Amino acid sequence: MKRRTILFTLILLLALFASAEIPEDRGAMGLSQALKRLDVIASVLHTGAHPDDENSALLAWLSRGRGVRTAYLSATRGDGGQNLLGTELFEALGVIRTEELLAARRFDRAQQFFTPAYEFGFSKTADESFEKWGREQMLADFVRVIRQFRPEIIVSRFTGTTRDGHGHHQAAGIITREAFRAAADPNRFAEYGKPWQAKKLYLNAAAGGPASVTINVGEFDAALGRSYNEIAAEGRSLHRSQSQGAAQERGPRMVGLQAADKTIDIEETADLFAGVLHRLPDLAQLAPDLSNDLAQLEQRVTAIRQKASLSRPADLVPDLAAALKQLQDIHRRSRDEHVRFLLEQKIPDFQEALQLAAGLVVDVLASDDTVLPGQEFNVTVSVVNGGPLEFQAPRASMDLPSGWSAVPVETTGSLSAGQRWDQRFRVTVSSNPDWTQPYWLREPRRGDRFVWPTGSATAMPFDPPLAVGRASIDYGGVAISLEKPAQLRRVDGMYGDLRSLVNAVPALSVQVSPKAAVIPLSGDRRKEFTVTVESQNASPIEGDVRLVAPSGWTVTPALQKVRFTRQGEKASAQFTVTAPRGAGEYRVHAIVQAAGREFRTGYTRIAYPHIETRYIYAPAESRVDVFDVRTRVTSVGYVEGAGDQIPEALRELGVRVTALSAEDLAHADLSQFPAIVLGVRAFAVREDLRAYRSRLLDYVSNGGTLVVQYNRRSETRDIQIGPYPFTIDDNGRVTKEEAPVRILDASHPVLNVPNKITAADFGGWVQERGNYFLSAWDPQYTPLLESGDPGEEPKKGGLVIARYGKGSYVYTGYGFFRQLPEGVPGAYRLFANLISIQN
Repeated sequence: MKRRTILFTLILLLALFASAEIPEDRGAMGLSQALKRLDVIASVLHTGAHPDDENSALLAWLSRGRGVRTAYLSATRGDGGQNLLGTELFEALGVIRTEELLAARRFDRAQQFFTPAYEFGFSKTADESFEKWGREQMLADFVRVIRQFRPEIIVSRFTGTTRDGHGHHQAAGIITREAFRAAADPNRFAEYGKPWQAKKLYLNAAAGGPASVTINVGEFDAALGRSYNEIAAEGRSLHRSQSQGAAQERGPRMVGLQAADKTIDIEETADLFAGVLHRLPDLAQLAPDLSNDLAQLEQRVTAIRQKASLSRPADLVPDLAAALKQLQDIHRRSRDEHVRFLLEQKIPDFQEALQLAAGLVVDVLASDDTVLPGQEFNVTVSVVNGGPLEFQAPRASMDLPSGWSAVPVETTGSLSAGQRWDQRFRVTVSSNPDWTQPYWLREPRRGDRFVWPTGSATAMPFDPPLAVGRASIDYGGVAISLEKPAQLRRVDGMYGDLRSLVNAVPALSVQVSPKAAVIPLSGDRRKEFTVTVESQNASPIEGDVRLVAPSGWTVTPALQKVRFTRQGEKASAQFTVTAPRGAGEYRVHAIVQAAGREFRTGYTRIAYPHIETRYIYAPAESRVDVFDVRTRVTSVGYVEGAGDQIPEALRELGVRVTALSAEDLAHADLSQFPAIVLGVRAFAVREDLRAYRSRLLDYVSNGGTLVVQYNRRSETRDIQIGPYPFTIDDNGRVTKEEAPVRILDASHPVLNVPNKITAADFGGWVQERGNYFLSAWDPQYTPLLESGDPGEEPKKGGLVIARYGKGSYVYTGYGFFRQLPEGVPGAYRLFANLISIQN
């Protein structure tokens, strides 16, 4: 029971932090929401496979519209998708999408859960998903969350049939159906908690399809000033890495739910909440001895709602304090474990209503957000009394990791009406803190499942914040409890008040670039590496930097010094490595010796305006691939697409890459480039491509090579992006990275110059062969390769070339943007041929 309490406290804490910036949770709007939730004990768990699968409008209607305890379980964190924001892919993209889910949850106010499944890329069947994740283990993952959350109702986003499309969707639908019953079986997954049987299972009905229950998620909320669908659309638009911007449509919008299973004798078309524990008096079904008390509390809540006034919210404070005291008394006297569990979930709702009615606001500000072992920093817990009532000074405390300490050093102000009270603490970090990072990335992934360390925040988005400030105010026989994570506040001249959580970091962060280096077997055997060191020391520090290479390699110079005078300063050291002849995959490592310690790891900040900044850690090393690859060009022009690291990869071949701006496309002399490459989904992120498409085709006609990496048909908006017609298939994927590739014309120059391409060049690819292949093309195009997933007709539209005037136009759906940054030799060799066509 204690473990469950900790988990749900964590959930509520994260929700409290996240909701602080959402107007719907402040002032009169927030109070209207809190009052709505007071007596509601119903709960709904929504399930899906990925970030953005969720029915956001349904979540908002449930949580904000009906006050229901609501959560979304995403089987994955979306690690294997594409990134329209930046260059992060794989695990780093999963961190972004986890944060984007939390950002969306601020608006619909649902909680968020995950499983350890890694999103390995697009899957066409449920069987492939189960092959990667393990069907029984995936079932256990869903059972764990069901037992943890204890929903009365489960709503699956997917049906578990081929109608769902994506294999991950099918798998999530299948497992949700099985978990509905399996979670109640005491003989299954005993390690994941006490059995729990939800009462109803619904499927999210297809638009226009049969539905047992129909809900108007476009219902207008007079207190909030807009509909639940509008609120959800604003939250959904924060899935920015997936370009999920949504219109905030007004008016009715219907969502259908189809009954799929139930454990109670009730009509399938009955009201959604019929037959489940819905409001406080329903707890008498489990605890008859509390029937009168629960009925009295319900009457008190009803009276509070009727008394509520926008102009005089503080009038509710005595009544809310009495209601909270009564709730706590019922909780204390209850002998039924599940009744106590549900009443524990209600206490924060009563507390929030009490705080909002009283006009009490807490803020917790830290003097630093990147703290080091043994460092001291300040945290100030502030409480503002914005209401007309008088309160005694609160008791303040800090919730910190083991080994950290907090000493109160200064108290100022009061909680008289309209006043502010501050308590400053001097916090000392332990001598050996764990670095703050996503818990699922602390240990290496095992296949396509993350490893969750013992003691981590199981199934949660992140571990709880490091430092949390608390204040407790006595009033009317109860303690009004306020809490908030400590944050550093920065004031930006353009964006204003910016906040970031406290993170424990090493004194020095060490990184090596390039992360994936390539040394061609022929030509110069030397490679330049840069070691970048970032200091978080507030005082000056200096260190020695070394680069360690494999035996037989030489490194020049042997050592370099770096010096820092202030926190946040960076320094770089350049090294030249010479490799002996011989192909293979190698590693070079950087080590910094400073202040009597060795530093061998570094962090990468994942920071965007719409999400919390996160740090992910990796060894300070570079993978070096030595193989036979040649190119006949020394420079290319590049139009960057979405999540694109190919320019860095081309530089590994000694190619000078020039990023082409809209101004360049309009006026520059493009003939200076032997080849121009368009990044993946460039037409989705570069509007100027539409305006200057004809200039690019003129460039080809005059003798240039244009390599167009894949785009989606829906994003090109059906304009003809090639010199001759072709059709992009948005479902044209080859998802198996090991799918056979057949060379259609082994004599074609593109497959021979300067690198001879053979079947061996398609070994070792990662995640997939490619996406958005062509389904039809003009006879002027020549397909060069053929590939397909098992059981499907092979696709020839993944790489086509056409002569146009004096030049060549190439369209490719093969996933070079994933392969080149991973150092896949065959992908490098083929791409080198594509940019070398005219030479």
